[in-house]
Amino acid sequence: MTDPIKLHPPTIFLQALLDCITDDITPLSAPAMNEKGTKLFGAAVLLKSDLSLVLAGTNHESASPLNHGETWTVSQFFNLPVEIRPNPKDCLFLSTHEPCSLCINAIVWSGFDNFVYVWDYAETDKLFGISGDLEVWRDCFYHGPEHDYGHNLTDVGTMNGEIAKDGSAHKVELYKRINPKFVARSIQEILDAVPSAEREQWETKLQKVKTDYGRLSPTFCQRTGVTQ
Repeated sequence: MTDPIKLHPPTIFLQALLDCITDDITPLSAPAMNEKGTKLFGAAVLLKSDLSLVLAGTNHESASPLNHGETWTVSQFFNLPVEIRPNPKDCLFLSTHEPCSLCINAIVWSGFDNFVYVWDYAETDKLFGISGDLEVWRDCFYHGPEHDYGHNLTDVGTMNGEIAKDGSAHKVELYKRINPKFVARSIQEILDAVPSAEREQWETKLQKVKTDYGRLSPTFCQRTGVTQ
């Protein structure tokens, strides 16, 4: 099991992830957004050793509701000829948005032992208007005390999600971010590992990439005031 944050110096790691989103994921996501029913979710597989790209993918739900950005990328990964396909244990899995329960299972069953994401569930709901990830966790998997169960997804989430009850947020751990199968990290955690003297400039770089990618979504533009 690999903790991605420990593999490379944080600035090198961040630069590789930002370059991948800009150069490899965005060119796939931009045209896909013209397909009716497709959402702005992308993913990529990189080698742990040098952070070079293996392949990138994007959401294709217009063809099948199972074609999430992550599941599509996993499928394309296993379509690579076996002689050039790396072992998943030697790879990093990057997702633009925190993977849903379906995609987490796809990542795990495919043999990847990690993933890194940019936007968490709460941001995906608030900025992109997509709350399905949290709704499935809440309606299908959450089985805590009855009084903890909520239907209002307003003001949900920090890091691992919150389920709101009667308009007030209640923290719920939706999945174990560090467990025997994988380690999940947000790109914010990598940014937080950057030395304080350099952090502001890297925060600016990260925000630019997030804005450039996010503006592919009309909802993101409407909710943030960014010009599409």
